[in-house]
Amino acid sequence: MTESNTNDVSICIVNWNTKDLLKKCIRSLRARTEGLRYEIIIVDNNSHDGSVQMVKLDHPECLIVESKDNLGFARGNNLAEKRASGKYILYLNPDTELITNAIRGMFLFLERNTDYGAVGCKLVTSDGQIQYTCARTFPTPFNQFCYLAMLNKLFPRSRLFGTVEMNYWDHADSREIDCLSGACIMARRDIVKILHGFDEHYFMYAEDVDLCYRIKQKGWKIYYLADESIFHHEGASSKKRADRHFGAMMQRTSNYYFLTKHFGQRKALEYKVAVGVGSIIRLFALMFLVPVGMLSKPEKVGSAVIGKYFNLFLWSIGLRNAHH
Repeated sequence: MTESNTNDVSICIVNWNTKDLLKKCIRSLRARTEGLRYEIIIVDNNSHDGSVQMVKLDHPECLIVESKDNLGFARGNNLAEKRASGKYILYLNPDTELITNAIRGMFLFLERNTDYGAVGCKLVTSDGQIQYTCARTFPTPFNQFCYLAMLNKLFPRSRLFGTVEMNYWDHADSREIDCLSGACIMARRDIVKILHGFDEHYFMYAEDVDLCYRIKQKGWKIYYLADESIFHHEGASSKKRADRHFGAMMQRTSNYYFLTKHFGQRKALEYKVAVGVGSIIRLFALMFLVPVGMLSKPEKVGSAVIGKYFNLFLWSIGLRNAHH
């Protein structure tokens, strides 16, 4: 941590009721980050779990911005960026913990590769499994259908039937990609300013996809750095919601907006059709094929799983919405 007026990296964290995870995140930043000047800016989205008090008491060196409302991910990060002084902006989830000196690794990559606008690193679960969401391609009606219809499971090595996470690739090597996870994106601050940050029409989900897409539209490239690693306790905030299917529907709602914005209404409607048809196939498989062992990698069937895909079908025909 530095008290200089100019930093190499401004770490922007948007928090909503994840006090314990946020505490671990900040501690890991302090313990693992070396060799650069950085600041930590936290926007708290009206938490009621003592998050603000914890930061003020345990980490007074952090700048904390208290919102009276839940602004969502995009608006919260834009608010943090306005207070940043760093050459680079790191958008980091509060449910992350550094394993390596990842921030310096990403910083050095952007310093040495001026044709890249943003970089991310490997995200892993607590048991060491790579989360393929850390390096993705853009959502399309077809790759959404492949996921819901489980074509990616039936043909795991096929690029044709791969999902947005490119499940045919083990994510163990570094490469240029389309899209990073919003849990960890380091971007050049001058690009962020040109693009006016995240699109605030997104409440959560797909705002990272949208930012990466706009960065590439401006002629910059995106890179996945597999040499650096961060633990990611995925979905910590959305799991606190009463609506257990909120995350699944909000993800599709945001993707629908992304496709409408960049590819037009027709492509977005095709996406809804893909979700609807794919959900019906998934429900059929879960209720009839999985119990008799007809799928190579069956998933555990329960009321929550059935409810998830039934609600996605209802969403696709306009009978269910994600409310935030």
